[in-house]
Amino acid sequence: MKKLLTILMVGLLVFASVGTAFAEEPDLTSRTQLSLEQMQQMREAGQRYKALKEFKDEIHQINELRIERLELKTQQIEKNDSIIDLYISAREEGNKEALLEAREARKQIKEINKEISELHKQLKEERKAFREDVKNDNFDEAREHINKVISIKEQINSKVEAKLGLLDQIIEILS
Repeated sequence: MKKLLTILMVGLLVFASVGTAFAEEPDLTSRTQLSLEQMQQMREAGQRYKALKEFKDEIHQINELRIERLELKTQQIEKNDSIIDLYISAREEGNKEALLEAREARKQIKEINKEISELHKQLKEERKAFREDVKNDNFDEAREHINKVISIKEQINSKVEAKLGLLDQIIEILS
């Protein structure tokens, strides 16, 4: 019995020592990989901060233009809503002359919408170029791109204002 117990104890010790010999060591490469990723994120955050600091005034101006565009868009929606009511009443009254005049104004609005669409494409390209220049720490060219963005946004707002003028004409025609 003593021999059996001794053999069992020796066997357990052998298995315990073999298990610890094959235990996995901590992987230091994953820890360094994580710290490299964190350092890259910190660098990118530093670049964003530097860009925000550099282009603070331009960003504020872009935000003001965005607010203006959204206000114009609200006016456009309200006018389109009233045009629907006027269009229905003109149709019921059989006022074909007013409907034809309104159709001509609508054609002009379609042309303006095409121009706005082209400006949005240019805006997207300029923003992309701006981000690339900021990413590459090329702030002089980035400033040119952000100024073009501001210019394009101003053009878009003026086109939307022209569209609002045409919507006012349609309202007058159908009234």
